[in-house]
Amino acid sequence: MFYTNNRLRALAVGLALGLAPLPFPGGHAQAATAEAGQQQYNIAAGPLNTVLTRFADVSGSLIAGNLQLAADKQSPGVSGSFTPDQALTRILAGTGLVADRDPDGAYVLRDAEAAGTNKLSPVSVTAPTQYSVQNSLSYDRGRIEALQPQDMKDLFKNESSVSVGGSIPINQKVYVRGVEETAMLVTVDGARQNNKVFHHNATNLIDPSLLKATRASAGVAAADDGPGALGGSLAYETVDVGDLLAPGDSLGGFLDGRYASNGDTVTSAGSVFGRANGFEALGYVKHTDGNDYQDGNGDTAPFTAPALLSGLAKIAYQGDGPSRFELSHETVNDEAARPYRANFAGLDGGRPVPDSRIYDLTRENTVFNYSRDTGEGYWNPKVTLAHNETELETREVPLSAPDTTIVYTGITESLSATLKNVFHTRLASVSTGVDYYDDSAVFRFEGDPDLEENAQNTGAFLQVRQPVGDKLDLSYGVRYDQQDFTGTDDSEHDDSGVSSNVFAEFFVNDHLSFNAGYADVWGGTALAENFILNGAWDYGDQKPVEAYNHTFGGKADWNGFFAETNRFETRISNGRVPSFSVGPNEVADFDIEGYDVSLGYIGQRGEVSVKYANIESEKDGEPATSFDGNYFTAPLGEIITISGAFRMPTLALELGMSTEITLDNDALEAAGNEQEGYTVVDLYADYQATRNLSLRLSVDNVGDEDYTDRASYGQEFATVDTLLEPGRSFALSARYGF
Repeated sequence: MFYTNNRLRALAVGLALGLAPLPFPGGHAQAATAEAGQQQYNIAAGPLNTVLTRFADVSGSLIAGNLQLAADKQSPGVSGSFTPDQALTRILAGTGLVADRDPDGAYVLRDAEAAGTNKLSPVSVTAPTQYSVQNSLSYDRGRIEALQPQDMKDLFKNESSVSVGGSIPINQKVYVRGVEETAMLVTVDGARQNNKVFHHNATNLIDPSLLKATRASAGVAAADDGPGALGGSLAYETVDVGDLLAPGDSLGGFLDGRYASNGDTVTSAGSVFGRANGFEALGYVKHTDGNDYQDGNGDTAPFTAPALLSGLAKIAYQGDGPSRFELSHETVNDEAARPYRANFAGLDGGRPVPDSRIYDLTRENTVFNYSRDTGEGYWNPKVTLAHNETELETREVPLSAPDTTIVYTGITESLSATLKNVFHTRLASVSTGVDYYDDSAVFRFEGDPDLEENAQNTGAFLQVRQPVGDKLDLSYGVRYDQQDFTGTDDSEHDDSGVSSNVFAEFFVNDHLSFNAGYADVWGGTALAENFILNGAWDYGDQKPVEAYNHTFGGKADWNGFFAETNRFETRISNGRVPSFSVGPNEVADFDIEGYDVSLGYIGQRGEVSVKYANIESEKDGEPATSFDGNYFTAPLGEIITISGAFRMPTLALELGMSTEITLDNDALEAAGNEQEGYTVVDLYADYQATRNLSLRLSVDNVGDEDYTDRASYGQEFATVDTLLEPGRSFALSARYGF
């Protein structure tokens, strides 16, 4: 159970929305007196856990019930003058849950169908994703399931400040506020990702259907997020049994099927999961197959046929106490003939090359996590041990020797460990610990010796999350890192540095807040991509990369309406840009800045949002192209997204749409071409046919627009034949749960 009042609002949220009892004298008395009369509520619709936490804060009530009942549900919120009973009834409308009042004054959540027949043990209502005042983006499982993303572009398509270049999973790269994911700290289930193999393919090949949460701290990341967060951090979490299994059930599963008309793409997936006596197990597999898609001109885009195979296995144990042990293994593979340079269709001029070659890309992630999260006291340890590996094998038949097959292999690997503890004090939550990684990049060609760069880093960190009264949330921290770097010539280079961050959010009232943050980051020496490693490199003195980030903004909400704006900048000094022929020590400075604005409304029957971002990037004082911004940024310009959904509960139907509008960007005309604007509209209809069967009919790219995604490579170059995105496609998907 958790106890909270207005004075402790920030602390309750900062402690992950109350994971365990908070010592609040008089909490029962306040809950009892709250029932006496009405009070004003203005709580916007949203994830049920978030709405319940806000209700507890405003009313001073105690909330209890089964944790999994509230997870992944949406609430219509409440607005008006009500008693706590009346307000909570409105909050739970349409969720399938009810709340009963215990003799001690606490509200206990129960399944509506089981109410009165099963006594549920009171447990805390928690947030579906880890809360941090520094989060600039946070998706929970409900949000991800509503999107039903087929790739990373689908996952972030409603975010104007997050762009995904590339038309198929193997060439997609994510940019958060203009910063490429390679210049961010990326983790999956807490495991550091070291996946920079080849600039023509994806950096992090991820199947978003495996995810239960995604969080980004753009620019200003916390010290306990990890080392090297130059442009912030990006965290993914894969699903657990508790995210999929209904309360009270011990065994379950589902089958997914999807057909898309463009490319005759067929996707099939299935999962089985269960729990008993504290043990949990989950298995999931997915496969996508089909033909090359057609672009908006009706032309077939060669070598774009889907070939994604992904899987996830998890086992876990959690007894009656707070300690949890979890072991997971995730794998994603894409193997097929792709354009010779997988991120664009062709190049006019240059050395003659085949039209295609085989790209066999596999990412594997094995993670052990132990946590003891009580939400109080001084002993809340967490241990993460992980192994991450990405292997890319390219196979090509050279034009000069058609009877020969040339095979190149790049392998990146990371062994990482984090040991930390959270101390919950009366004034603040303090996270401190140490972390370590051993990253390597290997290039292999039969007959030649392997080429390898290696970096080992040991860090220590301290992050304080502190509410000051009921008006101010603070988060500030520092970390120290020591790195040992080894080049392809076996030369060794040692360096160390300090990073710091501070972020504050000030609440003017219940409807308006302002925030600001700053971070300076020491990143050491980043590994070069495998496919340009050169055994003849002379390393000399290495310059460590450093970054300076600042952001400020404001948020407002009232009766379901919301608005947000942010101004941000990331400056990266000594960003490593090695070249096979020039050498390993080439560096450049990058300046990425912009602002974003969002407006919207969330109501009981649906929601709508309009988001705008304007992002500019420079390299050494000149506009950065998609070529020389590689691994750091891309030219994005002005992007608008419009999304909405309308729910009809009596018909078990939901209608939705998403639109992306990009404006012409002439900042790079000197390179040859301006980036042309486009408008793309997607529509969908969800229908809950039976309790176990859900259907979705969708139309992607309704207008059959012929365009290249703004974040994709080469639009500004007259010599580059870009990969156009898929044209119109009709899709039908189904999920049967059991």
